[in-house]
This record gives sequence, C-alpha cells and structure tokens, in this order.
Amino acid sequence: MKDAPSSGNSILMRAWQANVTRPGDKVINFSPAGSEGASSEGGTPSLPQRDWVSAIDLVQEAAEAIRISEERAVDLENQLRNVIAQAEDEVRQLQKTIASNQLLLSQAEDRARRAETRAKEAETWLVRIHDAVFTAFGSKAKPETAEAGDSGQDTP
Repeated sequence: MKDAPSSGNSILMRAWQANVTRPGDKVINFSPAGSEGASSEGGTPSLPQRDWVSAIDLVQEAAEAIRISEERAVDLENQLRNVIAQAEDEVRQLQKTIASNQLLLSQAEDRARRAETRAKEAETWLVRIHDAVFTAFGSKAKPETAEAGDSGQDTP
C-alpha cells in the first residue's frame, strides 16, 4: 500500500495526541526507587502505571511510518534513475543530431565556397567577353555611323 509521505507522520501524531492527557505515559523516571519518597501506605514508592500496549503500538506505527517513507524513497530513487536514463538517451540523440547537422553545415559551406568561386570566374569571363565584343565590334560600329553622316554631306 502506497501512502503519502505525511501519512506516517499523521499516525505518529494521532498516537501521541491520544496520550497527551496522561503525562505518566510519556515520562520515564530513571531515578532510583528509594529517592521518590514513601507513599502514604507504608513506605513503598508508588510507581506510575504505564500503558505498555500503547507504547508498543506507537513503536509499531513509527516503524510502519518509517517503512512507508523508505518505500517512497526507493520509488523516488527508481523514478529518478528512469528520468536520468531517459535524459542520457536524449542527450546522446541530440549529440548525434548536432554532429549530423555540423556535417551538413560543413558540406553546405563547401558548396557555397565553390559556388562563389564559380561566380567570380563567370564574372571574369563576362567582363572579358564584354571587352572582346566592344573591342572587336565597337570600332567598326563607330566608323559606319560616321561614314553614313559623311556621305550625306558629300552629295549635293
């Protein structure tokens, strides 16, 4: 039977509170029997009556409360071990994911560097082609327009 951890404490408190009105049950006199003084009936010391059954019941209830607390502690330890094992598994899985993502990132960075290099080479070739086109065709295009303008002036 699994009780809340405070049930053992409440059992102890109920047993103690039930006997609070009888102070002799809670106090044990360790002084020698002769030092108490004689009773009025003939000099024998009067010893208080003790309720040993209640004391044994109280000890049993305390033992039960301790047992319940120990069971609860064992249950909590087992739960903690399970949580720790799950957390360790999650950490391992996350580490694998991080390693995989780092590899993907490295590959993406390599592709980006290669693409940037190709883009620079393409720009260099485009500039060369542009310069070649204007060098080869640009000089011919300018004189033709000039000749067309000159021919109009030469004719009357």
